[in-house]
Amino acid sequence: MNKYLLYTYCLLLLAGCKRDIMQDVRDQQWNHERAIIDIVFENQVGTATIQRDEQNEGSVSFMYNATAGDANRLIIKSLELSYGAQSEVSEGDELIFDGNHTAQLEVTSKSGKTRMWTIQYVPFTDELVGTWQITTLSVYGGAWPEYGGSAAYPDMAERAWNWKQDGTGPAAEYDNTLTFTLEGITEEGDAYGKVINHAGPDERYADFIFIDDPDGARTPIDVNSKYRQIPVGEGTWKRNSRQGTVTFSGGSTVSTGRFVGSGTEKLDDYNNQLTLPDHAFVFELTPSYVWIDIYKDRERFVENAKKYWVQVTKVADQ
Repeated sequence: MNKYLLYTYCLLLLAGCKRDIMQDVRDQQWNHERAIIDIVFENQVGTATIQRDEQNEGSVSFMYNATAGDANRLIIKSLELSYGAQSEVSEGDELIFDGNHTAQLEVTSKSGKTRMWTIQYVPFTDELVGTWQITTLSVYGGAWPEYGGSAAYPDMAERAWNWKQDGTGPAAEYDNTLTFTLEGITEEGDAYGKVINHAGPDERYADFIFIDDPDGARTPIDVNSKYRQIPVGEGTWKRNSRQGTVTFSGGSTVSTGRFVGSGTEKLDDYNNQLTLPDHAFVFELTPSYVWIDIYKDRERFVENAKKYWVQVTKVADQ
């Protein structure tokens, strides 16, 4: 046989025996990946933590907004798996959790290998979540307590002559409600969400205009910058878990205070104190130390107001 013909014959024989590599690629028999890349449930708080251990077992953990209702059947909002992998559930399906907040989800690779993922949630809530009734606004002011120039006013509205007489004084807030909803939690553990400051049945918010009337002049002084600490209408809130503060933001209002429970707070060394029957948001104010008349209300409400409480009581959980 001609050596060239023999060479051609051998090449054809080798080509006939060669594996179809592209067929192997198309079949993906090499693809054993069966990972959960990302998963999000309805009412999930924050981002899920996804891990695989040394035995190649998989686990998912996440925070769940416990105020949202039934936590035994959670709807999957989104699910991302390894390329080519499939699972027994998909987006829009329910995953059933047991009494230990745990569920199982099996993921199958393109090559047919399986991995059982353990999914567990931690119930999360915040005491703020729900609806609170504003009951009272309180102030402590006066720059010189050592001379009797400071005082605590448990109810701003009781001194009605200090405010406009058109129904927009502090008492306008006393039928307002604050509804807090939870939207998430940061990696640092700070809860955040929306807050609705509803005007209540009188459909009014306080317009904090102090009336200075030493000689019957009734001069209005706008002190909204001091006392409008919680935005009207819709705003946002965020709790700093390390500092114990709550920050409000909405419209032109940005403020940071603390959320405190019932008790009596000593305000100075001269017998000024305030007793809270329930919860309150308390804000530190900055006195100007302008001396007008240390025994007058203007001194304590306007120039040298030091601390401000929005007292609340919870009327509904979310």
